[in-house]
Amino acid sequence: MKKNTITREHLARAIKRETGLPINRSLELVDQVFTSMSSSLVDGEDVKIRLFGSFSTKRKNARVGRNPKNLKEALIPERTVVKFKVAPTLKKRINTNIHLINNAS
Repeated sequence: MKKNTITREHLARAIKRETGLPINRSLELVDQVFTSMSSSLVDGEDVKIRLFGSFSTKRKNARVGRNPKNLKEALIPERTVVKFKVAPTLKKRINTNIHLINNAS
């Protein structure tokens, strides 16, 4: 199955196509959205995008892990991870069109 990636440039071109804004301004808007989302997550706030999903952060405690190549134990430090939960509307839309996704390759 072929995997396509949507980049910030793809998003900017979509904004340009829909609004008629210059590509440079569209790129600035995309960057502003991602900067705002990142800042909110750093501040511990959730980011919810209606009909798409929500992003939140979660603290993971330090733990002992194992290197699968040499089986040596190593300490994995405490860290914060970003979680994404898909909106039910998007999940339904994806599952309804799964045949299109599988045949895209």
